[in-house]
Amino acid sequence: MHDDDGPTDFASAAMVRLLLRAMAAQGLALPPGLPAPAALAGSHVPLDCKRAVVQAVLAQGGPVLLLHLARQVHGLQGDPLHRALLGASDVPGLLARWQRLERYVHSGHQVSVLSDSPGRMALQHRARPGQGGAPQPPESLAVLGVLLGCCEALGVPGLALHLGGGTALPLSAGPDQAAALASAIAQGHASHWALHWQPAAVAALPEATPPPGPQASLCDALPWPPLAHQIARRVLHDPAGEHSVHALARSQGQASRTLQRHLAAHGLSCRAIATEARTRRAAQWLLDTPHGIAEIGFACGFADQPHFTREFARQVGMTPARYRQAFGEAARPAC
Repeated sequence: MHDDDGPTDFASAAMVRLLLRAMAAQGLALPPGLPAPAALAGSHVPLDCKRAVVQAVLAQGGPVLLLHLARQVHGLQGDPLHRALLGASDVPGLLARWQRLERYVHSGHQVSVLSDSPGRMALQHRARPGQGGAPQPPESLAVLGVLLGCCEALGVPGLALHLGGGTALPLSAGPDQAAALASAIAQGHASHWALHWQPAAVAALPEATPPPGPQASLCDALPWPPLAHQIARRVLHDPAGEHSVHALARSQGQASRTLQRHLAAHGLSCRAIATEARTRRAAQWLLDTPHGIAEIGFACGFADQPHFTREFARQVGMTPARYRQAFGEAARPAC
């Protein structure tokens, strides 16, 4: 599928890259005939390839190994997807980003929140209505592993997991974890999870300007007032974030209407600033990395791939694919 034609399941490609990198790091046997993980930076991995990787993991260590390898989310460090998921500040925020990812790639499965209270979420990995059969246990365990790995990378305190009707699953691999997983799979509970953690105290208001980084300069040349540049830097710091008017106003210590009035005086709005910042961050990724266009659009906070293509073309004058083709590494003459 051409990158401008519609969404592709880059999330599955990222999962395959994650598992292959984790397998290689542990010296496990890889399925024969597969490309190197670096060659899977695009959006499409054949179904046979995905199945071969999962089966190779299961053959060498069963469900325990699959869950363990899927938790190694540091294997995706540097990928737009990694940055987008770990931009969350807490477990509910992480789940919201994961659900947006599922909608973005039109996944046939979804993680549904069955109940939510401070320090606890009951979840189910299930088929999206009208989208076919329920996920198989290995599919659910792979998703669970990624979510656990993200929680661990975020430093969630007191993290614990229960499966099905309340069976505690030790987070450390071993005989107890193997027995709990085997029991959950046998009882059809591999897709029913309850996460527990210690809810953090109410966080202080974030600083008006995030820490400087390479992305902070992307909008600095624009003739905007200082307030607009502060908002742009906040969006660039986490382009996958929601960045509502209320949240941006709160970050600046202002009321929403006050912020909107100040920006309107310069012919600007929060939405216009956020779109400009996200488009510039996307353009940077398009030129400097081989990552798939769909993944870049998701990581930059666009609602879906058609939205990304439409907004990018409106801002830049050409679609993301044509922009990469015209100005990316492949278009640059050799020195």
